[in-house]
Amino acid sequence: MSDTVSAAAIATSQDERIRQRAYQIWENEGRTGNPEDHWFRAERELANQGQERSDATVENAPPVNAVEAGSAATGEIPDERMAE
Repeated sequence: MSDTVSAAAIATSQDERIRQRAYQIWENEGRTGNPEDHWFRAERELANQGQERSDATVENAPPVNAVEAGSAATGEIPDERMAE
């Protein structure tokens, strides 16, 4: 059940980000245009941003950032000695 709740929360969060970006697009275009076009454009922009972030890897990160990213992914707290 928690997977369903967390999946719904993620979808709601994503929809909210799309809604906010679509609103910005609408305002930037003089508050005119097709709302569906703004929504789809916002979806594409956010998907492209996500793709750019996913291209970054722990292997390419500096050592301290790699430790932080690895611990964030696993939920573990890194040993202080590893960061030195």
